[in-house]
Amino acid sequence: MRIAILTQPLGHNYGGLLQAFALQKYLKDQGHHVETLDRRAPGKPLQAARDYCINTAKFLLGRIGTVPTRSKQAMMYQELEAFRDRNLSLSPRITSEQALRDYYRQRPFDAFVVGSDQVWRPRYSPSLANYFLDFLDDIDRPARRLSYAASFGVDEWEFTPEATARCRGLLERFDAVSVREQPGVDLCQQHLGCSAQCIPDPTFLLDREDYEAVIDSKPGPDNEGRILTYVLDTQPSKQQIVHSVVDGLGTNSFTIKPRKSLMEVRRSNFDECRYPGVGAWLQGFRDASFVVTDSFHGTVFAILFNKPFISVGNRTRGLSRFHSLLSRFGLQDRLVEHADEITPALLKADIDWETVNRIRQSQQALGRQFLSDNLKETTP
Repeated sequence: MRIAILTQPLGHNYGGLLQAFALQKYLKDQGHHVETLDRRAPGKPLQAARDYCINTAKFLLGRIGTVPTRSKQAMMYQELEAFRDRNLSLSPRITSEQALRDYYRQRPFDAFVVGSDQVWRPRYSPSLANYFLDFLDDIDRPARRLSYAASFGVDEWEFTPEATARCRGLLERFDAVSVREQPGVDLCQQHLGCSAQCIPDPTFLLDREDYEAVIDSKPGPDNEGRILTYVLDTQPSKQQIVHSVVDGLGTNSFTIKPRKSLMEVRRSNFDECRYPGVGAWLQGFRDASFVVTDSFHGTVFAILFNKPFISVGNRTRGLSRFHSLLSRFGLQDRLVEHADEITPALLKADIDWETVNRIRQSQQALGRQFLSDNLKETTP
């Protein structure tokens, strides 16, 4: 089958790139022809010009180290974009509703798969209705429509009444609906009048060996036996949790984030703001002795690589994602929100990886079966 995948814009997020990679790779391995839509929000030239002027003034006053131009941002994210371009079959970049309709009017796809990541969270989607396939309304060709582990990100309803009515009507035309979190099942039923199945994130479709194949064969940093800290939000409360874990385990730590932001560096130390490649990111999880992270996909890869971990609750980014993921594996006790929850007993507690891996395999089978059942060739 020819399959189009619609996911969040693939920018500079390790988890977003890897979930897109996993879904596309799995479908290609099953013999399908797959393309992921490169849907982006339209540019804002006036805002960009205003930001450039403001940042230039700050640079001249010595308040920032460099002006964050587009070319410098491309250099900062070079390794991530290289992974995307090398490993994903993408459509041309599409930034408007009309261009989206024109693109699919000219191409005979057999199925459209929406997901994963927070594609149904209004604040993150360039156009919410696109992720309910509104652009197929005036296309007569039959095509299967399904969501794979689509996420609302939260357990509260964030759609406007108008968006709710619009998306409810669009979802009625789907052949199958699945969501990533258990609260999403309830949200679909209560607000969209639709029955949904809860299935795992696409990253669980692949095996650990598939991710190890992405890791660069060249020797990398020697981080074995050290604690990996991968924390996206650097507020003091989260740093206190990190320090409590590091002190409690008495082991050195390392991170796989840039040491500085783009505006903090000068030309002489530009490498300090470059993002490591996806292979280096995965290697960090593989080699760590312990993981501390506030990232959903950071937690996923701690589980995939069988690393003891602490997940730091992130209410702004959506806590229900963590609750749903960890409850699947009986690991709810690994989620904390405050430093005083870090105890010696928690840090030293063994994780039953045999049971976790058995659950992971059953979850993998569930996701694969959903795709198999809903992407079958149909005869006229």
